[in-house]
Amino acid sequence: MQQNFRESLTEDCPPDDADEINEPRVVFRLASHNPPTDDDFRSQRVEHPNRAFRNVSECVARGLSVHSDFRTSENLLKLPHMRRRGMMVCQVVLDAGAGYIQQTGRDRHHHTWWPFASYDILDHCSVGEAQ
Repeated sequence: MQQNFRESLTEDCPPDDADEINEPRVVFRLASHNPPTDDDFRSQRVEHPNRAFRNVSECVARGLSVHSDFRTSENLLKLPHMRRRGMMVCQVVLDAGAGYIQQTGRDRHHHTWWPFASYDILDHCSVGEAQ
């Protein structure tokens, strides 16, 4: 069955070893708005359509970066460019039907999420302290 994703993906994306989200899980993502908007859930490829990303596959560039740990996202807020942009941590509940996810990068808490087009992200996210 052909699945529709929120963003246009390459043929080999998501990777075969990515996990389909079938059970609820909580992830965290940096957001610029409170409450979050669709603009807070755009991939690096959408944000920078002509950029050549180093050490990142095109598939990962077309996914959303999330963390499985609140503190990991919170620590990113200490970076000066994040403070200047007024970023905050958004908690997102991923229920069955949210898409695919895979641990990516060197940080064990960093994941790439490829959401299905039908998943209403804004209905599943909130800004605030970790639960």
